[in-house]
Amino acid sequence: MEKLPPKNKNDKWFKRIILGLICANFFVWLAIADGAGRKNAEVWFFDVGQGDAAFVQLPGGAQIVIDGGPGGAVLEKLGSAMPFHDRDIDWVVLSHADHDHLAGLLLVLKNYRVYNILWPGVSDGGAEDAEWERLIGDEGACVKVAAAGEKFSLGGNPEAVLEILAPDDGKRLSAKKQNELSAVVKFTYGRRSFLFTGDAESRENGFVDNAALARSDVLKVSHHGSKYSTRDGFLAKVFPAAAVISSGKNNSYGHPHQELLDLLANYDIKILRTDQNGDISFRTDGESLFVNTEK
Repeated sequence: MEKLPPKNKNDKWFKRIILGLICANFFVWLAIADGAGRKNAEVWFFDVGQGDAAFVQLPGGAQIVIDGGPGGAVLEKLGSAMPFHDRDIDWVVLSHADHDHLAGLLLVLKNYRVYNILWPGVSDGGAEDAEWERLIGDEGACVKVAAAGEKFSLGGNPEAVLEILAPDDGKRLSAKKQNELSAVVKFTYGRRSFLFTGDAESRENGFVDNAALARSDVLKVSHHGSKYSTRDGFLAKVFPAAAVISSGKNNSYGHPHQELLDLLANYDIKILRTDQNGDISFRTDGESLFVNTEK
């Protein structure tokens, strides 16, 4: 675990009784361990191949899934990160309706009870998009269309906030492709914050001037580290301590692009990659921030 700089009656019956006591004791300790782990917020960036999938666990038990990757890997990852008995998720956020962000969330909706859903509200009308709209209609969740400027307090904790930076209504009307419509959200816990950018390219989305961008500790690099995903001026404003790139090993797109890696290195930003590091997790009490990687 690395700390990031500031810049979680007979033998037969007797055996049954003992086994019962052991099981009871196990569940007591499970509950205690569960509670102890909830003192910190945890943020996971799952290795799901060429796609995005993140998971936030808040003190008190509230959870957020942000994108689901291109397939079923997200279910295995959630099964490892969440208590085995937990089948509820408080928030599901879909940054935009591309396959490598959407497909896994279809499975999440089929396997978990979801209470709040946030997405840009626009799709291309394909088969996956239609299934998404059917599932969120059947889920009975509170469905919100992402709108820049909105904030949500999470899990009844005023220290935990989800803020929407994009898209705004103008972009929703003028966007020519799904990437431009990406819901850009900032998760803040105490004094620490994480910026999730979907596939938004900072030069296109018009959110670079948003004051809320200033100083995010961890940046989820847009569009899997494509050449034009992150610009100099954008990095200068966000100035993260760490940047997470979610991309598949030996992917056909050449992500992450060397130009992007060089730019991050110029800012002395710690680079973390799911294709090299596997699952990446952060833990924070709102003050200190620690990172751990699978590889």
